[in-house]
Amino acid sequence: MPYRFEQTIRGHVYVYDIESYWDAEKKQPRQRRKYLGKKDPRTGKIRSPFRGIVPRAVRDFGHLYLVRKIVERLSLNRLLRRVWPDTAPELLLLAIYQLVEAKPLYLARAWAEGADVDPSLDLSSQRLSRLMEELGREEARRLQFFEAWMRQQRDIRAVVFDITSLSSYSRLIEELEWGYNRDGDSLPQVNLGMIVGQPSELPLAYRVYPGSIADVTTLKNILRLMAEWGVEDITVVLDRGFYSATNLQEMTRDNLHFIIPLSFSTKTAAHLLAAHRRNLQSPLQAFYFKGRPMFYVQDTVLIGRPVTAHLFHDERRKADEMDHLMRRLVEIEAQVEAKQFWNMKAVEEHLQSSFRGSLSLYEIEGRKPHFRLKRRPKAISRLMNRMGKTILLTNDPKIRREDILMFYRRKDVLEKMFDVIKNELANGRLRVSSREAMEGRLFLTYLSLIIHSALSRIMKEQDLFKTYTLAEVFSDLKKLRLVTLTSGTTYLTEISKKQRQLFDKFDVPIPTA
Repeated sequence: MPYRFEQTIRGHVYVYDIESYWDAEKKQPRQRRKYLGKKDPRTGKIRSPFRGIVPRAVRDFGHLYLVRKIVERLSLNRLLRRVWPDTAPELLLLAIYQLVEAKPLYLARAWAEGADVDPSLDLSSQRLSRLMEELGREEARRLQFFEAWMRQQRDIRAVVFDITSLSSYSRLIEELEWGYNRDGDSLPQVNLGMIVGQPSELPLAYRVYPGSIADVTTLKNILRLMAEWGVEDITVVLDRGFYSATNLQEMTRDNLHFIIPLSFSTKTAAHLLAAHRRNLQSPLQAFYFKGRPMFYVQDTVLIGRPVTAHLFHDERRKADEMDHLMRRLVEIEAQVEAKQFWNMKAVEEHLQSSFRGSLSLYEIEGRKPHFRLKRRPKAISRLMNRMGKTILLTNDPKIRREDILMFYRRKDVLEKMFDVIKNELANGRLRVSSREAMEGRLFLTYLSLIIHSALSRIMKEQDLFKTYTLAEVFSDLKKLRLVTLTSGTTYLTEISKKQRQLFDKFDVPIPTA
């Protein structure tokens, strides 16, 4: 039978549990001792030697600390509390979860169990479904948030607008319609139009349109809303899909300033390039932009109404594009020589799938199963003549050449945002069953995108993209964990040199427990 034994050493009472047993190998009785701890002389209770040392919980901390500091800097938490006082903590937590994990919402509760988050928040699947539905029904509050967020941005000099398609299998979303699908999905879709501020590179607002509405008809309403919210006299940067003489005339008539690239396939572009070929190589037309030499010419063209054409030529970009073209030409020619094709159409399909646009650069010769490609020198020369060149049209007479180039080059920020959205929405497909759930899900993704954009801008400014992706930043900082002991005491695991450097790059204080 086990019994308890107390041993006094230097005035301290140490308590043990003693258990007797028979040692069959030594053929004799023996004892096992289990140390229980010191006896408190005042209360008589035993103080465990392990009390406060055994971890009760170990939670991911470092990457969430970084994100929360950026959220505070953006005042995003304050705006959410103003518009959604009851559910702001849940919305912000889900936006952060979507950012750092990019996984379905129903996995949020499992993630929260191992992360430094408020344990009182209900992240059950039923609660999240209700929350998305409620959020989707509250259009007035979403518009209120857009307005508050936009008024907080003090320096909106231009905005980038573009549109993308989001497909769905659902039959319960009225806006789902058949239209031009940018991802090639054979599914009905909604169109998502997004406005991004410049130079902040932060998403400002978005609108959802029925899938059949063309790109060119989606801009005016969102700009009217922006004007109501105090954002006026701005320049809109648009993609080639918005180019048409009718659109340019309409925007000019409505006093809407725009920047839009001119397609090289138009006669206007061919005329401008022919007229300014020499000037675009003249040292008299050279200037420096972000540390590299450029050539620049300005002209006026008539597209229904007079607009200004800004022509740029970048020799370094031309060299890169030439290198890429020549490498791809050699590769595609070797592929066709090595493969067997049973008809010319199969060769054409191979060209189209392997090197987009290459079909116009070749004549196909030979007979099955062996074909070869013969280069079309005039077609290749025309393509080479365009390399390194950009033609931007605008009706803003006050814009400088550096600004127009800067705003246009930042257009790809929105394209990257669309990639983020589609990644977080499972390859761009809305897996929701109602219009309300769709609206709620999109707004949550928009919140996540604001934080993503702010982090990405800092990474670009600090040159971090040379060594990290955002996911790698999260991965390194995630290793910094918060440990809670059985006593309730908390401490952080050791902060590495790399983690300290990352916090410094993001201008975030080193965390302390």
